[in-house]
Amino acid sequence: MSGFKMRRRVVLAAIETTYGTDAAPTESANAILARSVQVTPLAGEDIQRNLIRGHFGNSEEIAGEKHVELQLEVELAGSGAAGTAPKWGPLLRACGFAETEDLGVSVSYNPITGGEESITCWIHRDGVLHKFVGGRGTVSLSMSTNNIPYMTFNFMGILGPISNTAIPQADTSAWTMPAPVTNANTSALSLFGADLSFDQLSFNLAVETVKHQLVGKETSMQITDRQPTGTAVVEEPDLATVDLYEKAKTSARGALAVTHGKVAGNIVEFAAPKVGIGSPTEQDKNGVQMLSLPLTINPDTGNDELVITVK
Repeated sequence: MSGFKMRRRVVLAAIETTYGTDAAPTESANAILARSVQVTPLAGEDIQRNLIRGHFGNSEEIAGEKHVELQLEVELAGSGAAGTAPKWGPLLRACGFAETEDLGVSVSYNPITGGEESITCWIHRDGVLHKFVGGRGTVSLSMSTNNIPYMTFNFMGILGPISNTAIPQADTSAWTMPAPVTNANTSALSLFGADLSFDQLSFNLAVETVKHQLVGKETSMQITDRQPTGTAVVEEPDLATVDLYEKAKTSARGALAVTHGKVAGNIVEFAAPKVGIGSPTEQDKNGVQMLSLPLTINPDTGNDELVITVK
């Protein structure tokens, strides 16, 4: 077996019932429709011996305990039916989000502190299969005019076996076609009570995920913090509409909201109750004056700094 092709990749991911126990994802139920798959099969540091001898030259290295790192880009779309969880839901749950279903109406995701779930991933790189368990990580989201919105997931997982295995015929038919970010599909950005025209909007949940390795205890991937940030590039508004300079100077906090999608089953809403902005910087789009706004995404009552609702 040789001549593996970069474009032939399949990722299967399933939520684990017990941390670190293989959830055995299947190609019929757990296939991830990704637009980019990057895997580091043997991540982790090697150990330097740093020997002192009577001559120059390298000291041997000893391989430390390895883990797997996986980056996925996944299109942002609904499930196709209101109240049904989207297929990317397990990935978000493994980034420290809770999933709450309102049957036939909506599915919401809010960040949590403690009790975070984990995933098993089987990554087929053409004829090479990499497995990891106990996966946890972080996510960022990106929306820009006349492009497909997408999420970028970065996971760390406990190293499993590597084998030559035929790539499966994954079933991704349940994934929904995304809608591009356009005026017809996407609402204005509501910020500090004002509706702003925007060109770009991004969130980085910055979930801190660490490899917790001790002697006498099984290695695990732990979520220890999150410090979400974001960026919004908006058409500069009149000061009477909202004075973004004053908001930045006074460290004001206000609500942010945006809705993408118009058709039931393919609507995604973002709501952040307590957002602050840093110093605005100007940008040029087609000769029109824009402002780039650094965002700090703060909790209000706790575990509510960014709620994602799929309808």
